[in-house]
Amino acid sequence: MSANTTTIHISSKNLLLLIKYLAMMYTSCFLPDIVIRLDDASHKKLEFAELKLDSQRPEIHRVSDEDRDLTAKFDPAIAMTTERASLSVHFRHHSMGMLQRKTTVEFPLDKKDILSNPVDKDGKREYRTTKRKITVVVTISQLQSTSSDILEICPRFRLLVIGKTGVGKSSLIQQAFKINEVHVSEHTRGKADINREFVARENERFVLHDSEGFEVGDSSSFADAKEFIGCRREMPELKDKIHAVWLCLSIPHADGRLLESGVKEFLESRKEILGNIPIIVVFTKHDVLVDKVDFEAEESGEYDENALEKLKRDALNNLCVKPLTDVAGSDVLHATVSTKNGYESTVRQLIDLTTTNVEQFVDSEAALAMMIAQRVNIDLKVKASIAVGKKRYWRGLASSMNFTGFTMWDCLSLIHKDIIAVWNFNDPRCHLADDKFKELLLKDLEKDNLPNTAGTFKFGLSVVGAIIGILTPLAAPLLPIVVPIAAGVVVAKWAYDTYQRTDIVLRRIMTYIVDLTCIMQILFLLAPTGSISRPVAKIANKAYEVACKSDVHSEIQSWHMPVTPSRRDEALEKIVALIEVHSIKADEVQDLRTKIGPHVAGLQLDEEW
Repeated sequence: MSANTTTIHISSKNLLLLIKYLAMMYTSCFLPDIVIRLDDASHKKLEFAELKLDSQRPEIHRVSDEDRDLTAKFDPAIAMTTERASLSVHFRHHSMGMLQRKTTVEFPLDKKDILSNPVDKDGKREYRTTKRKITVVVTISQLQSTSSDILEICPRFRLLVIGKTGVGKSSLIQQAFKINEVHVSEHTRGKADINREFVARENERFVLHDSEGFEVGDSSSFADAKEFIGCRREMPELKDKIHAVWLCLSIPHADGRLLESGVKEFLESRKEILGNIPIIVVFTKHDVLVDKVDFEAEESGEYDENALEKLKRDALNNLCVKPLTDVAGSDVLHATVSTKNGYESTVRQLIDLTTTNVEQFVDSEAALAMMIAQRVNIDLKVKASIAVGKKRYWRGLASSMNFTGFTMWDCLSLIHKDIIAVWNFNDPRCHLADDKFKELLLKDLEKDNLPNTAGTFKFGLSVVGAIIGILTPLAAPLLPIVVPIAAGVVVAKWAYDTYQRTDIVLRRIMTYIVDLTCIMQILFLLAPTGSISRPVAKIANKAYEVACKSDVHSEIQSWHMPVTPSRRDEALEKIVALIEVHSIKADEVQDLRTKIGPHVAGLQLDEEW
């Protein structure tokens, strides 16, 4: 670049619109820098350039007339979503001190030509093209992950929880998002600060705002909540808005009152206050109501199972649902929860109801942020893995995958990053992002003759049997838990090769996606609250190998490849089908964890790979 260089400032509003439009599209080509350079002998004066990508036309204007070159730096990089784009360079001829006619030169930008250039040590390419003594230099960045794009738009799920002291807000948040401590008003009685952002170290994808309940005669909490919600609604960025509200109410006793006057006022004016923000009324401590009905039925001697269930539904309807709908109408969302053992499904249902309504009324990225942040519903984790994959790198695998110029290791590492980001485990030492963990998955990736060790059980039961079989010999007192399955593992030679669109490469990518997603499910069983350790990661990999790895690999090896462009999404459909077959359902998780039971003790003690 010459000494006289001009950096072009593009309108932040226009660039933001461009980035948001492009960020979610299928692509693996990103433009961080464009330099337009005049040859020294040229009698021209550059005026501006226009980058043409789809319907977008960001202009690059000169800042100073003294500079000859134009430079644009895009941060974040602009995604090139089509096979072809172009750059229009506008200039005037300059001769004998006089500016003459205006001229435009078109520089076609072909993605295949750009990606044919070698990658440098920093993972970037440089593409050059020259016309009429004007040289355009385009820098192409390394592959960018879909999860990074999503989390740039909405890095955390932002939840406002409203409820009186003692209603059970802390235990609900702890169970839903698996964090150790929650600073809500139960801990600082009467001192909740709704503006405070609480983010736990164990789960940085979730941010909590706490509001005290609206007590009788206390108008300040209601006014604070209304002002806070109004301010957040006006914020332009999705990441700063409130994505959902939980209004927590204890199920009252038979002679108790569900709704205080402040709560009634809030519910009656909720549409004006909240707009499209979903509010869910959460009836807490459901176990207390159930125990009461069970006790009364036992005392009366009338213990018919069907009649008992009807009594519980009637009690809940009379104490909670009817008083709520009388005030707020039949369209108000509500859920009943308990955080006691045996009631795990109630918290899952609350998470599912919240996610569904955030997706419908707020934004799909906010809904994905909720799926990532929550740690109780394995169904939503699997759904989010598929949703993120479909946005870019899983779609069109068979016909339009653009990893050209990158190694297989680059491609699989990118897919790996997207999947582990969705599962959002408490992994402070980043074991799941470690190259050694990736090597475990690569070990048998290209083999189609693995020993068939799978039984006839469903995926979850097969996994539990494998885990117990692995851990039982290791359970001797005082002995460290060592699973030396990674010893001597070396990345397969083919992983260093440059990506090529062939049948075998497609099968390897498909296999890696299904393998890793299955292993994430096993980790969900093994590490419900604790942090990820190397033993946990290795046992999950080994359990998958024992339980059903051979089945998955055989299915993919025997799959008939699509032969026409119209069938390009069949690879994606096969991946999704295999994940769905080899999946643990949400209502199975607690029972499977109980079966594993004490065998997982000591797995938090770390060891070498």
